[in-house]
Amino acid sequence: MAVSSSRLLSSYVLKEFLKSFIVAFLFFFAIFFVNTILLLVQKILLKNISVPTMVEMVLLYMPQFLVYTFPFATLTSCSMVLGDMASSNELLAMKSLGISSFRVYAPLVVASVILSILTFITADVLQPYTSVIYRDKLAVLMAEMPTMEIESNSINSVGNIMLSNGRAEGSEIEDLLLISKDEDKFNKSVYSSRGEMTIVDPISFVYSLDLDNPSILLSSADGDDTFAYAVADKGRIYLDFSSQVPSLTSTSPVNLSSTELIETINERNLVQENDQNIYYKEKEKNYFKISQLIEMAGKGSVDQNYIDDNVYQITLQDKYLGSLPVNFYGQYYKSELTKKIALSIACTVLTLITLPLSNVRVKHGKLTGFAVAIVVAVSYWYMLFGAQLMIFNITTSPYLLILAPDILITLIAFILLFIYRKAR
Repeated sequence: MAVSSSRLLSSYVLKEFLKSFIVAFLFFFAIFFVNTILLLVQKILLKNISVPTMVEMVLLYMPQFLVYTFPFATLTSCSMVLGDMASSNELLAMKSLGISSFRVYAPLVVASVILSILTFITADVLQPYTSVIYRDKLAVLMAEMPTMEIESNSINSVGNIMLSNGRAEGSEIEDLLLISKDEDKFNKSVYSSRGEMTIVDPISFVYSLDLDNPSILLSSADGDDTFAYAVADKGRIYLDFSSQVPSLTSTSPVNLSSTELIETINERNLVQENDQNIYYKEKEKNYFKISQLIEMAGKGSVDQNYIDDNVYQITLQDKYLGSLPVNFYGQYYKSELTKKIALSIACTVLTLITLPLSNVRVKHGKLTGFAVAIVVAVSYWYMLFGAQLMIFNITTSPYLLILAPDILITLIAFILLFIYRKAR
């Protein structure tokens, strides 16, 4: 009889969890869809492709934000279920009948563990797989598109290039003004009454702009009066946008599997070890030179000015070496590997923080639970984002730093449960 009632309770809790999970999943899915997918579609200018192709591209990109949707939906559904049970006094009634809160918690924790596994599979298998197909599909689409889509009487900015134009029809553009800042710190301004833009390399996103009667002005970006002016009957400018879309055309660390990340991290560790050896050798050389100069000064065998000049030069060289070099790429790959794990276990970790909610009597349980979940989700998001920004400021491995939000939330959850248990 006890086993039957336990199964009935677990079935009831899981049923309520599933209903709330569907609502929460659709909510967060819609948020990430609007903020990621629609922005992506606008950025890559795929307005002329067919609806089925657009749907295919969206489906291929979905795993990019499903790794965030699962943890936050799990958090919200658990919070809504426990909040609703607390507000309707269901938990209080169970306790009065001698039913432990653990029987309510257990199904939620089990469900969160299953979702943690699903999140890791999404991040480590589905996301790398779909990213390769997405990248290849995008390259084909860009090859099929004859030009960049430019509207009439508009201003478009990509990286350090700004293009202002009048009427635009197909690949032809009228009254165009192109302004760019080159790497050599010169500002370039080009005006033409008519131009034609065509794609040269769809893989690297390189375009050519053929101009009629172009006027070109080069001016120094340093603010001095240096400039050059030229006119011509015809002109051609190549526009390289490859640096602006690396995440769309190349395999970034976020789209690698954990096995690939570990292999890359091992390679980067060797590079870092070599850089550190060079750094320490240069430091050792400088210390040895200074010790020799100090010894020479003690013996009085050389002029003091000679010693002072050499010490000054060595000090400048030592200052130029700076602190121990940070392996930026190594830190990046390590953080992405840890983030896969952090987001996966977040399903379980964020569930733990909702358990103390069952011990608080609140009105409008589901609504209150939803509000609490939003606050926790936003806090977790900012903590994880902040940890990622800090990885380049440290020389140690960023594993613990990326896992810090999960560790902190777990500690808070157990502290709150311990406080409630003591207060009973």
